[in-house]
Amino acid sequence: MLLAEMTWAEVDALARTTLVLAPFGATEQHSLHLPVQTDTLIATELASRLDAACGARLLVLPTQWLGFSPHHMDFAGTVTASSQTYIQLVVETLDSIARAGFRKFLLLNAHGGNAAILQVALAEFHEKQPDALAALVTYWNVAAEEIDSLRESGAGGMGHACELETSLIMAAQPGLVRTAKMARDGTAPPSQFLWKDMLKPGSVTVWKSFSEFTENGGSGDPSTASAEKGERFFAAIVGRLRQVVDEIERGTLL
Repeated sequence: MLLAEMTWAEVDALARTTLVLAPFGATEQHSLHLPVQTDTLIATELASRLDAACGARLLVLPTQWLGFSPHHMDFAGTVTASSQTYIQLVVETLDSIARAGFRKFLLLNAHGGNAAILQVALAEFHEKQPDALAALVTYWNVAAEEIDSLRESGAGGMGHACELETSLIMAAQPGLVRTAKMARDGTAPPSQFLWKDMLKPGSVTVWKSFSEFTENGGSGDPSTASAEKGERFFAAIVGRLRQVVDEIERGTLL
């Protein structure tokens, strides 16, 4: 159920046990071959497919297109919020729905830069609405094992505008992929402790702008991407997300 397409009375008629799905994306550069709304498009598509897989019983909020993306600001077209603004935006969005009586929330994140700051927002939302239950999931983390079994690129091949993201956009919005401009980008980290790619996080965090280790803003290898693989990625991710929803509704996760 899409909140944006409902009247207030239709929303008010819903059981307050209805799970609220809040997708979070970003508007930022995605190399030369993907649009700046890549993360938002992926979050929206995942939310739609997940709701369909759950029998349209979720209350799906509009995808938040503004993300925390200061590390992409050296590339034109990127739009970012400050950390304080982003936290406030998330908390007030969730609080608005909680004030109508809804108590269960699943935050679906599709942008790496949002991950840490969404955890802070989740903590602040809990302080504001202590009887509300909220869970946060970043889509590639929840399905890491399945994604790893489907990938063709090696370590470092999945990062940004990579095999995974490119395949997902090829499946969801193929007309937006500039296939002639797909190319490997990004330099390998010099230390064993640093981040390798989306499925191989480092044990030490060092903050860098993308312009410091990429040529055109990408990180990884999109050359093995395909729409067919994107559909398999979507199926694997939605399958895992449905398990999360089931556990929330059973009360074993929240």
